[in-house]
Amino acid sequence: FGAQAQLASAEINLLFRGERFGTLFTLPCPLGGGGKIKTQMAGRLVVDDVRVFRKVAKAVVHEDEFTVELYSTLAVELRGSDNGCLLRSEMCKTVGSARIPGVTFAKSVTLRGAQGFAVDMRPLQLTDLPSFEPAGKALISLEARVYNPSTFVFRDLDVFSIDVYTDDSWPKTEKPAADSLGVKFVAVNTESGFWIGRGNSSWFEVQGFLEVPEREYDLVKTADVFNHFLTNRKTPLIASIAGSSQPFYSAAAKGVALRAFLPGMSEQGKNSNIVQRAYIDLDVPVAVASLLNPMSGATLHQYLYVSLSNPFDATLYVFGLEAEVLFNGVHVGQVELKKLSLDEAIVLPPNAHDYLTPNAYPIELHALELPSLLQLLHEIAPAPAGKGITEVDLNARIHVRVGGAEPILVYMQHNVSAQLKQFSSLA
Repeated sequence: FGAQAQLASAEINLLFRGERFGTLFTLPCPLGGGGKIKTQMAGRLVVDDVRVFRKVAKAVVHEDEFTVELYSTLAVELRGSDNGCLLRSEMCKTVGSARIPGVTFAKSVTLRGAQGFAVDMRPLQLTDLPSFEPAGKALISLEARVYNPSTFVFRDLDVFSIDVYTDDSWPKTEKPAADSLGVKFVAVNTESGFWIGRGNSSWFEVQGFLEVPEREYDLVKTADVFNHFLTNRKTPLIASIAGSSQPFYSAAAKGVALRAFLPGMSEQGKNSNIVQRAYIDLDVPVAVASLLNPMSGATLHQYLYVSLSNPFDATLYVFGLEAEVLFNGVHVGQVELKKLSLDEAIVLPPNAHDYLTPNAYPIELHALELPSLLQLLHEIAPAPAGKGITEVDLNARIHVRVGGAEPILVYMQHNVSAQLKQFSSLA
């Protein structure tokens, strides 16, 4: 047009892949005075089909880019020189204003998606909460950030509720995250006032509680999360949006699932071993003589005390322990702490170090690999015969209770110091 023009207020139909999902009630939109221009359309969105709108939301979250179709019949308004046309005189040829109704408006708009938001996490923290049960409840806190390469800025999200699941399809991840939900083990919330801008977000905190059903499968999968965490392996998780304090976002995002990886504990600079030291009640010369005597059998039945630590920030109850003893990678024995009741359990306060068990527990030393076992006995023998101390690895199964859950932690305890009880500080 040879005059200043604008699209009048209109009701524009919005479609996604051929399905209508809403109406955009727009404010007047300036078109300039001729030629191509870039402009912005502002207005109020009313969702007419929640089912289709959720498809749009999933495209926003997961896809690289997608298109939305806009369609309407509207009016174009022309504004002449006596109504404030500020363009060059030759472009302000009309006098007064004119309205052209019945103009068909149709356009496809390409939008960038968030490509899964590339969620990044820091190690989780557990904190005791008041409870009527021992280790009955713990607060889980972790920090996260997201990368948003999309067209959108997500303002006023406020409080988002997120259920965190194990990833049932790992390591293949061929199925979408929403179809790979494993065991739900924690429910968390963002802080109020949460929002996501473009690019890398700031680190934000989410907090919640362990919510693990007392079924064996669920406990095993939850134990896997702890085992990965304690052995400094990244844990594949899926964060599924449960809802929002804002109804609009709750309707759009509920059920949207994002993949993420929880980092291991070593990033916190902690020793993840629960078993730190072993004090064996044993007479080395008698033990060596017994092992070398073919008439006395190939197994030594002894007792030991163990020094335990708690790698978590919450109280840990230890109900039992079975462990294969390895020396220089060779099986030399077996340790077993009987399964304890809740009243008998060893209670380790948060971040406790070197808690010595009040009772001794049986250890069997096997002579299947006799040279390795003799070398172990030589090293724990007091000077000058030996060094007085050595290190072993324990391939352990530890029955614990933490935060209301009772997982069995199955992981290698590396570099556990071993020495004779009678030549230690316990003598």
